[in-house]
Amino acid sequence: MVMRRKPILKLDSVVKIYGPTTDIGKGKYYRIVYPSDGGLRQTTATTEDSAFEKAHQLARKIKSGGALRCELTVNDFLDAYLNADLRGKSGNVWGPKHAREQNGLMNRYVRPVLGTKQCIEITNESLKEIVRSGSTFSNGEHLRTAIGAWIRWGKGEKWVVSDPLELLHGMKNTTNQMKAAVKAKQSGQGKLYIHPDQIPSHAEVDALAKAAAKTTGIWWYELMFNLAAYSGLRIGEIIDLDVSHIDTKAKTVEVLSQCLEVGGKKHRTLPKMSKQRTTIYPTTTPSGYPLSKQMERRVMELKALKRVPRIQDGAKRLLLFHNKNGGWISQGSFSKDVRIPAQKIAGWPMDERGRFIWTFHSLRHVFCSYYLGELKQDVSDVAIAVGHSSPWTTYSMYVGAAKTAISKLSAAN
Repeated sequence: MVMRRKPILKLDSVVKIYGPTTDIGKGKYYRIVYPSDGGLRQTTATTEDSAFEKAHQLARKIKSGGALRCELTVNDFLDAYLNADLRGKSGNVWGPKHAREQNGLMNRYVRPVLGTKQCIEITNESLKEIVRSGSTFSNGEHLRTAIGAWIRWGKGEKWVVSDPLELLHGMKNTTNQMKAAVKAKQSGQGKLYIHPDQIPSHAEVDALAKAAAKTTGIWWYELMFNLAAYSGLRIGEIIDLDVSHIDTKAKTVEVLSQCLEVGGKKHRTLPKMSKQRTTIYPTTTPSGYPLSKQMERRVMELKALKRVPRIQDGAKRLLLFHNKNGGWISQGSFSKDVRIPAQKIAGWPMDERGRFIWTFHSLRHVFCSYYLGELKQDVSDVAIAVGHSSPWTTYSMYVGAAKTAISKLSAAN
């Protein structure tokens, strides 16, 4: 009776390693057997270590090929989904902004909970836990939508073996429960309404701008923060601003494009909602900063340069606010090296988790509330300057019906 040899190692019930049978000839090698094209194939290795390494590579390759993807980790699943080349073969093509949002949601919420688990360990309850971790109804809704698209794509690509309907069952109820827990709101104030507490004062803007210049030693950072607060420019728009966009006599800024950063790579795209516009800035800010004069100073300073810098996309441009090479500023580096240190110096408020309540985008709220609330400008005009989809959006965010409704009713008596 012939005894059948047993493998010295079996990887995932797929790849088997057999030890040497002799000290000479073919029998002195380690033999690795693996499935291929409906049958079995084999390869060899000279040492046990090299046999183990080769076997692991083969096992991973076989799984990644499709049939056994469900046994890989969720991190592998996420890497494939977030890779435009891999996902694009069978999924939708994402724009830069959508790609950035999906990367943010998956890396912030999904990886910490499921990343190291096998794909076959994904459960309905674990997905609901992730949705609940979004804390707010809005975040929960974004997570629910993102997770649904991810799971359905994974089913088609064999990362997921369970029925997506079972995995995603009851997810909407989960977000509805989050919505039910939301605090009561003032009648007449929609979900877009920005409470005055969420808008920095003129003094707080002035303190932040001065702190930015102080912490960096670069004078024009004070200009950058004041311009953002009193022109309504978004961070991507102000990073892409160059001297050709500025009319210092009319005190206007043409917003023709923005710098969008996705995964560390920067792209020049149209502004949000593809809406190009013109906005304005005042001669002097409410805190007394000579904004118009300092804009003229900065434009003249740039025009005096002997060489026009070449930015990251290959174009030669005189960016109003640039990195040390004259190119686009990195938003991550800007936050870490400029904004956050300046906020600490200026004493901007933090929440209970130690995070700043206001961000750079809060400066945009200053522009809208200043022109609407203090200068009493028409909502339609402000909406055009700030680039909102409609005047109603501007009104809903910064005025709210509650402020005027009761006085109108009283006047009618």
